[in-house]
Amino acid sequence: RARSLLQTEQIINGLEPLELVTPRAPEARAGFVAYRVSNASDVVAQLRTHGVFVDARHDILRLGPAPYTTESELERAIDCLRKVLGMGSG
Repeated sequence: RARSLLQTEQIINGLEPLELVTPRAPEARAGFVAYRVSNASDVVAQLRTHGVFVDARHDILRLGPAPYTTESELERAIDCLRKVLGMGSG
């Protein structure tokens, strides 16, 4: 649980100012982070071309890191997502 909280916090910090759907409070957060993104399905497809795997449900983009995902892998995924969304890198 501690690792999951660190990972989700890293994602949340790296993707401000996106519209966070997931509760920010650690005790209210599960093992994934969700954002409202108007073109979520297109974002999923673009990220996959970069080897970043996320999923979408309607306009919600969901990022669920596995326990074995490293900090640097998360940073790479965050940077890719920021670029795909036209936010530049973190």
